[in-house]
Amino acid sequence: MDLIEVKITIVVEELLELRKILEEKIAQLENEVRLYKRLLSLIDEAIGQRSFTTAAQEKEKREVAKKPLEVQVLKSKEGEELGIAEIYEDELVLKPKVSVKLEGLIKRFFVEKILDRYREEDEGAVREGKKRASLDYEIKEEGGNISAIVVRNYGDENRRRDIVRAFRWTLERSLKS
Repeated sequence: MDLIEVKITIVVEELLELRKILEEKIAQLENEVRLYKRLLSLIDEAIGQRSFTTAAQEKEKREVAKKPLEVQVLKSKEGEELGIAEIYEDELVLKPKVSVKLEGLIKRFFVEKILDRYREEDEGAVREGKKRASLDYEIKEEGGNISAIVVRNYGDENRRRDIVRAFRWTLERSLKS
């Protein structure tokens, strides 16, 4: 064996030794990466279970926690119970106890003449910078009848009383027609 062959053999042996060391190090690092990924997965799972809720769960929590400041029973002049008004700090929930459809007096008078008028006034005040938000409402129906009218940002106490009074009057008139 000549000197060149000996040197090549030594270099190849050293390269094989280096290759073996690198393979061992790669295996060790791969094991560490698997461990770290598993730890991250466990942390994510723990965070998800303890601190985050879905939007639906959050809404449900708020609705359960939200209690009205006052509940007014709305009665006709004859004493018949027409509905209730749940008064919250920033909204009114008006619920008829009698079957009433949106079309007719509720829409023509209560929605268009009362709620829409207040909303238009507020929108003007918002544009002028006099108010932060305008009155807004949502009408909920079940089976063609109104189940509730939710009025948000109703304003001051006088306006609240006016809205409740107009709702009661509209319910009473709707029953007579």
